[in-house]
Amino acid sequence: MTVTNLEAFAIEFEKAVDIQEQVDVQKQFDIDVAVQANSALADVKAEATALGPNSHAETLGVTSTTSVAGVGSSSSSIAESTSLSSLHPM
Repeated sequence: MTVTNLEAFAIEFEKAVDIQEQVDVQKQFDIDVAVQANSALADVKAEATALGPNSHAETLGVTSTTSVAGVGSSSSSIAESTSLSSLHPM
């Protein structure tokens, strides 16, 4: 059986996105800590997987925390993840 005169069609669309974000974070800590001795621990897990030709994935992270007896402590964390792929072979 041969089918002829099939209709061909294509769908195109354009989407405009405007994302606005306002954040108000309020935190309160009431902590009573008793520490004896000295210790430090660091543990990080990151994974990036690029599947197929012309693809790239990366996960980068930096975390730091410091505690000084009689003074206080501080911590910071920065993370970035990106993934890219080409639709057409190069």
